[in-house]
Amino acid sequence: MQNKQFSRGIIGALLVMGMVFAGCEKGTKSGDTVEKAGGVWKPQGTVTIYCPSAAGGSTDYCNRAMAQALSDYWGSPVQVINQTGGSGGVAAGTVWNAERNGLHLFGVSETVFSQRSLGVFDQPPTAWDLMPILNTVAVLSVAPNSPYKTIEDLIAAAKTKRINMASGTIGAVWTLKAVAFEKAAGIKFNHLYYEGSVPSQTAAMSGEVNVVVTGLAEQQDYLKAGRLVPLAVIETSPVAMEGIGTIRAVSDAVPAFAELPQPIQCIGIALPSDSPQEIRDAYQAAFIAAMQSKTIKDAIAARGFNTLGQYGAEAQEIAVEQEKIYSWALFDAGQAPNEPSQFGIERP
Repeated sequence: MQNKQFSRGIIGALLVMGMVFAGCEKGTKSGDTVEKAGGVWKPQGTVTIYCPSAAGGSTDYCNRAMAQALSDYWGSPVQVINQTGGSGGVAAGTVWNAERNGLHLFGVSETVFSQRSLGVFDQPPTAWDLMPILNTVAVLSVAPNSPYKTIEDLIAAAKTKRINMASGTIGAVWTLKAVAFEKAAGIKFNHLYYEGSVPSQTAAMSGEVNVVVTGLAEQQDYLKAGRLVPLAVIETSPVAMEGIGTIRAVSDAVPAFAELPQPIQCIGIALPSDSPQEIRDAYQAAFIAAMQSKTIKDAIAARGFNTLGQYGAEAQEIAVEQEKIYSWALFDAGQAPNEPSQFGIERP
């Protein structure tokens, strides 16, 4: 799939280069917030990426890597501001309500897929030009002194008492993974929500919660240090990581999990799709170049993330399908107040 994405990226880059050499509009508007050089838009001023998660998590890490890559590409400053709250709705609203001048980006996470059903933002994910960069798998872990040594131990205990779990915000992929695990295993956790993976993991290590579900790339340092112990990846296949070993798949203990629709993590940047076309084209070209940059490749490799890199129609297809999965899973679990069908969202 990555080879396919790379080929599309090369084609996209050549198309953009063709526009440049064809000679579109030239010149710079005095006092404007954008600049045109040979017909190609570029930011004139600081671009701000509004990150919906707390500092230190995957979304923040990814946003900062992309900020550096875009800054290198344009030769102008790009900053990240952490704006938590409302399962990503606060950051989304800030960007959506800003001027369409290309200087405001949404540091999108997968929470964009559940915002309408949660009632935190009224636009569908297809209202954005989504540019996903990376993701990781979900891992369920406990503190080293936990009485639960296997995933079977945890399931058995959860059938007799309520166990506290942290999994980020209410609309995060880790919450969806936890909900799917609960459904397949016939159990129910007491969910405590935090503004991102880092505070969720801290809660598990401090004993505030019994179990945490976040990303493997986010947990890996704690797992290697023995501060967290993995019981299973909340996936359908086991995962091996250097310094940790092989972590079994939850479907090994709960086969029914594999039959459920699978939500995916999707971290990247997004631009309102009603922005001027020249700005949208320029960001697509910049994104293609950034995904091939050493900055992004090194950031992905350093923490063992998976590479995404979709854009345009392919990213829109992901958005439509994942909104179905996220919205209905949260609604069926009683965690979303709005029935997805009222927005025309079909069941997956």
